[in-house]
Amino acid sequence: METAAPENRATVQRGTFDGEPTWVLTHPDGARLVVAETGATLLSWQVPGPDGRPVDLLDGYTSAAELEARDGYRNAVLVPWSNRVRDAAYTFAGQRHELVANDDGEALHGLVTAARFTRAQVAASDSDRTVRLRTAIAPGDHPGYPFALDVAVTYSLGVGSEGEARLDVELSVVNTGDTAAPVALGWHPYLRLPGHAAVNDLDLTIPARARVLTDENLVPLAGEQAYAGVSAPARYAPLGTAVLDDAFTHLVPDEDGVVATVLRSPRTGDTLTVEQEPDQARVVHLFTGDTLDRDPRASVAVEPCQLMADAFNRADTAEAVALAPGARRQLVSGIVYRRG
Repeated sequence: METAAPENRATVQRGTFDGEPTWVLTHPDGARLVVAETGATLLSWQVPGPDGRPVDLLDGYTSAAELEARDGYRNAVLVPWSNRVRDAAYTFAGQRHELVANDDGEALHGLVTAARFTRAQVAASDSDRTVRLRTAIAPGDHPGYPFALDVAVTYSLGVGSEGEARLDVELSVVNTGDTAAPVALGWHPYLRLPGHAAVNDLDLTIPARARVLTDENLVPLAGEQAYAGVSAPARYAPLGTAVLDDAFTHLVPDEDGVVATVLRSPRTGDTLTVEQEPDQARVVHLFTGDTLDRDPRASVAVEPCQLMADAFNRADTAEAVALAPGARRQLVSGIVYRRG
């Protein structure tokens, strides 16, 4: 990856990654973010480690071929739906739509993971720490989605009051069409902590009161059958050999009003915390990466999502997915790294 020169303020430069155009955001504290033009996909978030050398906190793609294959949808932006749509078909406003199916017969993770994004302007006050990228979905671009959306993704680097490193993410979608459109946003970051080659000895804490139950195709059960109560917070300490590809909901905010899912190293005390706003994202999906082609169980996907999988087909989410003409929908999330 191309290296951006350190300066007294953050910079955004063009770069390349195995021939893939990128944007490289470099922060004065030494943090560095690399974003692919394809899908506005995060490839790397590096921060200074305990010895001053950079450590990467995201498990991103290692080649342009991996990015094109999208194995595991590493760090992907999920628009206009997250997770899956059952049988790659749904009914909206009384009309049935058929999407492009994957090998399992489902439609996965939206329509922008292969889209080309362009850089957009940000406010002058944010220009030294932020990169904003845009694309659009137009009627006729994708089978089964005859709606028009303007999509923006904003990544920001920062440092907290106690020296913690922050990566903040805002997904924003505007319905630019003349009719309502189904929209349920999500983000798919894979987290890894320095010094851990596998997730088995890490602790995971999920502030949720319910786990989503699914069928053999990982599609949530109908109605109230989809919810199984759990004691909040749900804890895996350690993860051990637990295999997770599960959504959790009925999320519990902390005293600051933020839902905080925490991955922790018992050995070092280091933590990575995924924060989400409970009124914007009602679900957090956890995936231990057991089926990845490369490096299974080397990282944990902690995915803030507005709604559960197959939201386009559920009666209990029909009102929530509908986005009126001219209306905007946002998902604001962040990852915080604290050293032990």
